[in-house]
Amino acid sequence: MNLDGIDPLDGRYFDAEISKHLSEKTRIIYQARLEGALASTLADWGICDKSLADEINKAAKNIDIEKVQKEEETTRHDIKAIVNTIKAEISDEAKPYVHFGATSYDIVSNASALQFKDAIQELVLPRLAELIETLTGLADTYKSQPQIGRTHGQHAVPITFGFALSEYVSRLRLSGEALHELSQNLHGKFSGAVGAYNALSIFIDDPIKFERDILKKIGLQPSESSTQIVPAEVMIRLLDELAITSGIMANLAHDMRHLQRTEINEIRERFEEGQTGSSTMAHKRNPWNFENVVSMSKQVLGQIVSANLNISSEHQRDLTDSASARFYPIVLASVASMTKRLNNIMGKIEVDEQSMQKNLEMTAGAIAAEPLYLLFEKYGHTLAHEKAKKLAHTAIDLDQPLVDVITVDEEAKAYWDKFSEKEQAIITAPEKNYFGLATKKTEMIVKNYKKSEFRKLYGNT
Repeated sequence: MNLDGIDPLDGRYFDAEISKHLSEKTRIIYQARLEGALASTLADWGICDKSLADEINKAAKNIDIEKVQKEEETTRHDIKAIVNTIKAEISDEAKPYVHFGATSYDIVSNASALQFKDAIQELVLPRLAELIETLTGLADTYKSQPQIGRTHGQHAVPITFGFALSEYVSRLRLSGEALHELSQNLHGKFSGAVGAYNALSIFIDDPIKFERDILKKIGLQPSESSTQIVPAEVMIRLLDELAITSGIMANLAHDMRHLQRTEINEIRERFEEGQTGSSTMAHKRNPWNFENVVSMSKQVLGQIVSANLNISSEHQRDLTDSASARFYPIVLASVASMTKRLNNIMGKIEVDEQSMQKNLEMTAGAIAAEPLYLLFEKYGHTLAHEKAKKLAHTAIDLDQPLVDVITVDEEAKAYWDKFSEKEQAIITAPEKNYFGLATKKTEMIVKNYKKSEFRKLYGNT
């Protein structure tokens, strides 16, 4: 843990793999890479000799981060610090071609797009695929495990635990597919100070082709329009989808946290040897990992509000996003951290099948009120819903099985006698006989994920 850090992502939640993709050091490396790509493209167009471009490229690839930091103390300008650091390592003949024809955001916009594209595809989505793989395995394992469904915090009708988890397999896969698409569509620009190719037009006949050529070297497409910057919404759409991903994970974490309530007790986070739940209440086994995921999602959402405020940039450019946009990596880092933590804990949850069965039976069959009213209607009852509601509430209030209440009600008994044996079994034991297509739907979702393009791209297939 870095005790000198301010951001918890650099301290308590530090992750070396995240740092590799999203650190300030990495940002400088990507920006220096753009300076090298510019030099190579200048050589391709005959603006400078290839040997000079090679010098620049070599210096850019081996840039000394500490020297860049030191240089910025003088320049007070991050890109100029990179330019000066590269120039210090090359011949006088090569120096004029460093940053030649570029404005700072011809470097920054492209480097950020490329860095985020790589981080999404090499860090975030592989981790998301691991989480979905874990959830898929759990959904398949528990596809027939009975569980009470809950709406508004109340017992609803029976489902299976696998069915409950399969929802998140589907939602996270769709969000992952959106992230893949949005990361592929991050665009770049090399169009100068206001986006009109003014500087390039002095010495290049076709600046638009030059822009395409330099961006092709780094795997980006040019933005259809640009000012000094690429339109902010291109990046913000990606960040917004990351917020959706984090929200889905928080939803799952909320569900798992509630299932660990003492009075529900259907699952548990595995408690490791020596782990402490409370500094005073020694009996506690807190669902702290799930709570951390929920908490981290709030941090993501806070950054998204800030990011969306950056859509507006006055005329061809202002710097009202100059500080806030530097926090964008926190969104990716937070989602990557959440995904890893959630995968780890979902891979170790303990499922209490007995508690699930106990909770299913808690209302003594009153959860069969839905099929009861539908069957009443089938056999001609004109106020079926009201009758079923009254019977179910009576069963709950008297703590009696619903079937017992039905059989002592003369009106209800007359309809009950018309039910088939199979229909009566649904009402008598809904916890065994009223699951709809929960298992089948779970199997469909699991199958769809296993054959999905997303899994082929990012999963361990």
